[in-house]
Amino acid sequence: MRHFYFFLSLILSFLFFGSPTLASEKIIIENVTLIDALNPVRDNMTIVLKGDVIESIEESRSKSVIIEEDDIVINAKGKFLIPGLWDAHVHLTFIPELDYRSAFDLFLLNGITSIRDTGAVIKKLNPAINFVNENPNSAPRLFYSGPLIDGKLRVYKGQEPGFPELSIGVSENTDIETVIYDLLEQGVTFLKTYEMLSKETFLNLLKIANQNNLKVTGHIPLDIDLIEAIDAGLDGMQHIRNLELACSKNAKYLLNQRKQLIENSKTLPGSALRTKIHQLQRFDSIKNIDNKRCNKIIKYLAAKNVFQTPTLTINTASSKRFFADSKWRETYKFLPTKVQRNWKTNSLKLAKETQTENDQIFNDWSMKIVGLFNKYGVKIMAGTDTPIAFLTPGFSLHKELELLVEAGLTPLEALKAATITPAEFFGLENKMGTIDLGKYADLVILNNNPLDSIKNTQNIHTVIAKGKIKYIKEGDTAKSQTYR
Repeated sequence: MRHFYFFLSLILSFLFFGSPTLASEKIIIENVTLIDALNPVRDNMTIVLKGDVIESIEESRSKSVIIEEDDIVINAKGKFLIPGLWDAHVHLTFIPELDYRSAFDLFLLNGITSIRDTGAVIKKLNPAINFVNENPNSAPRLFYSGPLIDGKLRVYKGQEPGFPELSIGVSENTDIETVIYDLLEQGVTFLKTYEMLSKETFLNLLKIANQNNLKVTGHIPLDIDLIEAIDAGLDGMQHIRNLELACSKNAKYLLNQRKQLIENSKTLPGSALRTKIHQLQRFDSIKNIDNKRCNKIIKYLAAKNVFQTPTLTINTASSKRFFADSKWRETYKFLPTKVQRNWKTNSLKLAKETQTENDQIFNDWSMKIVGLFNKYGVKIMAGTDTPIAFLTPGFSLHKELELLVEAGLTPLEALKAATITPAEFFGLENKMGTIDLGKYADLVILNNNPLDSIKNTQNIHTVIAKGKIKYIKEGDTAKSQTYR
């Protein structure tokens, strides 16, 4: 592992160099255009960062900012400043060989200053949590749910290939209140439910979580109606999972079929049973969508403020197969050697498999639904499910932004999904997500306007996280004499 970090540091030093901001009094960014999802575009501005917050925002021509000897000054003329980005769906422990330090570096490298881990056993996540607490300036802000809360036949049990241990299993006999309080003591900031959770347990969990002002997101359990789950207080959904079942013309029949399968399949492991149900119902459901019913459900999701994290990167991976693209495969060089070798081999092997009709059906369905979410005002969060499906941490978020725009969002709406909307999910919109006085100094300077093309979020000049400059492009700095 030591060799890997040396390799990664060489790559990063080639692309970027770290700044001496730890000793700096202030960071001053001059002559920059400010872009966020809630404020009008502000041209030719000077922004002052002190500590972890934005201290002042003024027009550059006012020349009222006093520059002291120890201040770091960045001349960002012709460049664009956006809030730090979020990846709202990651799994830091999914691949043990891809360690959290590698992931943290790659998130920051890509301008991602906050992440939401949506499923990890706490004992396995603890090293990452401890690292963040002990080295706050070397990692993005970390929000985590702890384990997936699943039923007795839990899916991610750690006993089948491709299904590592990410969950805990609970039943009607489990003291859910104790489970939730135990997770709160371990620092979780939200809960994530999973598909094999029983209706009774799910409803009880939502009740207790709501009493404790704790957000709950996840997969809709297979034995509950979507509307009933929403009415019970569900705060968010992942992957558009099981929405197709609720939108089907045969929704009632399918729900009863799932209940019977769950009740009568005592010998199948949870992962196999979940897969069996989806293979049986998912694609027939999509082919038999009741558009009127679906539009009604989506409008209800918007009215009830249920946040959606579509993860188009993983939903469309089987059809788009961007992991076989040579440019995408270049991102593998940032990964630990073992992961790099594995991904290079297996991604090409998967890409050679024949694309099925169902792959395209699910692709088209996912893109269509995200477009409808946006049309009807559903709150959309940008998340990727990295590192599943060869999704390189950090880089995958930019791919997600591209897909959100392809689905019908404007570049500004895509930025909203990766900045202020995740902050709103946690009730942190007054502290982060836009460029305003007193907000956290999590910022990214871009060389090109992201409103012209969302791909411009990939052309990063500077990353500032928690008030510290993490990376600045060496070439541009040398040419513009950024520092004084």
